[in-house]
Amino acid sequence: MEGIDAFAESIKKAGSDGSPIQIKGGGTKGFLGYVAEGLPVLTTQCYSGVLDYHPAELIVRVKAGTPVGTLDNLLRSEGQMLAFDPPAHDATSTIGGVVSAGLSGSARPYRGAARDHLLGAGMVLHDGAYCEFGGQVMKNVAGYDVSRLVCGAYGTLGLLADLSLKVVPAPELEKTITRECSSDVARETVKLLSNRVSSLSASCYSGGTLSVRLSGNEQAVKATEEMLEGTQGDNAFWDQLDSQALPAFQNAADVWRLSTDADEPLFDYDFAILDWGFAQRWLFDPKSDPRDGYAGSGHWTRVRHDKDRFEAQAFQPLSALELVLHRRLKATFDPGGIFNPGRMYREEGL
Repeated sequence: MEGIDAFAESIKKAGSDGSPIQIKGGGTKGFLGYVAEGLPVLTTQCYSGVLDYHPAELIVRVKAGTPVGTLDNLLRSEGQMLAFDPPAHDATSTIGGVVSAGLSGSARPYRGAARDHLLGAGMVLHDGAYCEFGGQVMKNVAGYDVSRLVCGAYGTLGLLADLSLKVVPAPELEKTITRECSSDVARETVKLLSNRVSSLSASCYSGGTLSVRLSGNEQAVKATEEMLEGTQGDNAFWDQLDSQALPAFQNAADVWRLSTDADEPLFDYDFAILDWGFAQRWLFDPKSDPRDGYAGSGHWTRVRHDKDRFEAQAFQPLSALELVLHRRLKATFDPGGIFNPGRMYREEGL
């Protein structure tokens, strides 16, 4: 427990001094939200490795600083994988960082989100105590589901030290199929595949081209492929999309993401990329805050931006009730306000 003890000592000292600290993994997600400058950094990157893995049980327990690529290679060697396609922005991206940011990849609508596959978590709390929440079983109903609460909390509730994740068998075959069509045809095609038994595991529409990923046994993949009547694409496309490595992302100064219902109208927004079956929509370099005047459902996130552009909250502004709940959770888990202050909502210290 040397790593845990070191984390606990640093956190207890910060708590006694009332000195905020910045918690991070590989540091590849600093573009999300707000990162306070000048704070002491407590990194989990040095706390890496697999704690427990029995392939037959379909569960892996891993230290938070383990690189996503390292974990993926281990699981693939056993014919398994993490179903939610955890994005790896580079080789230093950690699995703890992915879970802390609540990030899911292209398979999100078809296999579930990161939090759906998080079974348990070990955390170091504000007083230096190491506590385990959840468990290592598929069904755990004892007490509050605190482990899933930390998914997407950006390290504001405590230090995520280790986590237990559900794994699934890797598909026998994966193919990417592309097809040129209108957005209406693309939406109907994805809806048709989603509403029937098919091998669809990812979909994206951009630049007049629909791309879908088919995963499963050879017979199922080929049957769905024949329905699409498209051409074969590159499976590497999905990793580039999930890690925002596509040229469209790299060439944009201001990147916005709308998470909404797949059937929500596009209104007059010039979305460059529509993935997750049209439920995740990417808008690049708008002239003003796209939330202003938006009449649809869902929530907006300002994923990347240039400091010289207009001011806007990174995450969807909270309602009065949501703000009360966020403050209560923060006060319960981090009464001294030492963990990643202002990481999500700068003005509120959350």
